[in-house]
Amino acid sequence: MKKLLILTLLSALFLSAESIAVSPATFKSIKIKATKNISIQTALVEKIADADPKAIKKVNAALKTMSTEFEREVKRCSISADGHPWGYELAVEKIIRSREYLSVVFSKFTVCAGSPSIAKEARVFSLISGNLIQPKNLFKILFPKAELANGAFTNNNLIQLNEEMAETLIKDSKAILNIYDKECEFYLKTTSYRIWVEDRNVIFFPEFLQPISSCQKEYLIRMPD
Repeated sequence: MKKLLILTLLSALFLSAESIAVSPATFKSIKIKATKNISIQTALVEKIADADPKAIKKVNAALKTMSTEFEREVKRCSISADGHPWGYELAVEKIIRSREYLSVVFSKFTVCAGSPSIAKEARVFSLISGNLIQPKNLFKILFPKAELANGAFTNNNLIQLNEEMAETLIKDSKAILNIYDKECEFYLKTTSYRIWVEDRNVIFFPEFLQPISSCQKEYLIRMPD
């Protein structure tokens, strides 16, 4: 039964990942690896209105580096499986231009060592320079008066909010997205997030925790005017 559930979830992710939301940017999706257990898709940005071609070139170089990182994750996942069912699915979900930022968001579903995990990988680039902006730096740029929670992460793509900003996330998500569940409050105040930019909002996607997986949604904080 567990094996059937894992394979069903993998198939569902693969099918849903074929629909890619695109904002003003021309790109093509590239499937760089596809086997029975693995599907990795990345993107190549071809054109963005008013963006410097040199900046686009840097974005594409960073996306290529990401693909190599994902392939290393696949290798670690297969090793940790140790005879159990395993799989790794990564697909481009959306590419969003918001003000001077380009956000590239991937859907990711993995089953490593027999444990399923749902995640989103996000990378945010400056459209002026093409440079990749680390999440902590992006947060400080967009919320200069706010503080993150203290703590060290081995994954530089994650941040954790302090209590004040977590409260803001809960409040703004309720007001703008109509998302609120009291049972999720402790989780949202203690989990870590991947972030990206959409319009005037910063999107926060929490880490997967199976007992309360229903709380894993896209939340937001409205940028200050």
